Amino acid sequence: METLTAPRAEPDRAELRGTARGGLVNLVGAAVAGGGGLAVTWLVAMALSPSDAGAFFSVTSVFLLAAALARLGTPTGLVYWVARLRQAGREAAIGSVLRIALRPAVAVAVAAAIGLFAAAPMFARPELVRLVAVFLPASVAMEALLAATRGYRLMGPTVLIDKFGRTLTQLAALGAVVLTGASSALAVTAAWALPYLPAAAAAGWYLWRRRRGASDPGFPDRVQARAFWGFTAPRAVAGVAQIGLQRLDIILVAALAGLGAAAVYTVATRFVIVGQLASGAVGHAVQPRAAAAMAAGEALSAKRLYQESTAWIVALTWPVYLTVGLGADYYLRLFGGGYATETARAVVWVLVPAMMTGAACGVVDSMLSMAGKTSWQLADVAIALAVNVSLNLLLIPSLGVVGAAIAWSAAVVVNNLIPLAQLWRTFGLHPFGALTRRSLLATGLGFGAVPAAMGLLGAGWTLTALVAAGLAWAGVLLRYRRRI
Repeated sequence: METLTAPRAEPDRAELRGTARGGLVNLVGAAVAGGGGLAVTWLVAMALSPSDAGAFFSVTSVFLLAAALARLGTPTGLVYWVARLRQAGREAAIGSVLRIALRPAVAVAVAAAIGLFAAAPMFARPELVRLVAVFLPASVAMEALLAATRGYRLMGPTVLIDKFGRTLTQLAALGAVVLTGASSALAVTAAWALPYLPAAAAAGWYLWRRRRGASDPGFPDRVQARAFWGFTAPRAVAGVAQIGLQRLDIILVAALAGLGAAAVYTVATRFVIVGQLASGAVGHAVQPRAAAAMAAGEALSAKRLYQESTAWIVALTWPVYLTVGLGADYYLRLFGGGYATETARAVVWVLVPAMMTGAACGVVDSMLSMAGKTSWQLADVAIALAVNVSLNLLLIPSLGVVGAAIAWSAAVVVNNLIPLAQLWRTFGLHPFGALTRRSLLATGLGFGAVPAAMGLLGAGWTLTALVAAGLAWAGVLLRYRRRI
């Protein structure tokens, strides 16, 4: 078995502290973005009819899929190359990486926007598709530019510009639409898409300011396009497939079961966004440090980064997943009584175990890509997407949104366990350190087994136990905040 060498007996604790600080900044942003995502779903569900809400959710899913395609994998490529070049003391070569990545991504984004605009008549609501197509290049530019700043280990720009700025602007615009009584699918979609423009401008300004005055001599140090795209191209396809895993089911539900069913499915699955954002927040902090550690052959540092970051993810996401699963009725009623159905509850119960499995695997996707195995990552996500699409087409006609939930759950499990096996066997890296095991045990008992047992005395006891567990868990996290 091939493993990384470990020249140091102990990992650099400064790396873990740096990751923790970056993770904390990202987690604050994830809390805002996650809450904002739920608030957007709530506003749309309350302001629009199920048919119009389903149209909004399906069109925004098309937008996110198109954006993932147009990015060409550049966010991961930029983090990887900028972090490694800085680790190697090759600051002068970073300019070449930025040019290699940004120019094609912007060109493809413009072409994709034109193509989406032209293809709008193929969709049920073409006016909504044309609207979001206009903002596609801004979304791609924002993601790529912010990824470059993360390569410098700067988490603040992503949090301030994307998580805070874009999310809060979307909420403010949607709130204004609802309060003025101008709620329509077109107005709501415009309010959601417009904030990508100022966010892209702010990201460009920040990176220009960070790079201003950087040494970029004309002769020697350049990264070749072949090297950059050799790493990034598989990630480009994998990135599309990853977004497909998260959003394609909404589009398929809308096509096979109707826009109203798509609205129900989106509402029932929105709790997942909280866990995804928490994992993404930690992953953004881990990526540049994992890339540097693996480039230097520091196996112990990479292992500690993986295991401790997984413990943080479990500590933050398992309480959410278990609380939503045990309190599914309360969660669904937040979006209106029409969404609190047996079918919606079944969707929640199917998804919760799969999402818990994904959280327990930690940032396995980021670790595999930062190890340079983007071709493996592409194969893994392609398998998961094939499972997702096949099961969706097979199950949605007979089971409706529950079939879509089964398909997504199966794909999530596949997309985490296969790369985990690869990472463990090839590099000896796994997420199950002592802190992870304690987090799994504490959250599983406190938010799962105990509240479920209390529920035998009555539904009110489950809620009481969950509230008590939340207060106790907050106290534990506060008490051991320095260790965490």
